[in-house]
Amino acid sequence: MKTQTTGTTRKGKDLLGLMVVGHADGTQLGRVKDMIFDQETDQVVALVLSDKDLFGLIDAQIVPWHQVRSVGSDVILVESSESKLRLQDDECMRDLANRETSLSGTQIITTEGQHLGTLADMCIDEASGRVVGYEVSGGFVTDTLRGKKFLPAPPGLLVGKDVAVAPPAAATQLETRK
Repeated sequence: MKTQTTGTTRKGKDLLGLMVVGHADGTQLGRVKDMIFDQETDQVVALVLSDKDLFGLIDAQIVPWHQVRSVGSDVILVESSESKLRLQDDECMRDLANRETSLSGTQIITTEGQHLGTLADMCIDEASGRVVGYEVSGGFVTDTLRGKKFLPAPPGLLVGKDVAVAPPAAATQLETRK
């Protein structure tokens, strides 16, 4: 399987709700409900199509990112219907999914204690699933007047349970986006 290289980036939130279809057999596998992110590699490693049900009887369903062939405006094509797996069948994915890390809404600060804003979204390379940067919010009023900012994925970014900590250079790398 070879992932199509487009060099195009997409906000993570733009993937939510997209239909996932198996290319080889035309099977609709479901819609993207969430993503599994590996902080150590700065990469989205799987698309979550369904969560565990209320009683835990039905396991979450995922599609590993390496199965993605292309990301379109309406549909994500994956290799086939066999691309969909149960989360419990992949130990690595299960461990990543069980971490208490949420990107959206996380405050971001530098190691020198400067507050940069709130992580609003991540920008993903469609071909590789690699996170190339983050959309940073300064708050409703600031975003309305000046727009959100873009922070290229800083090496050494630590996304914790409550706060993301970036190197000091991240403060100068913030770019305004309208």
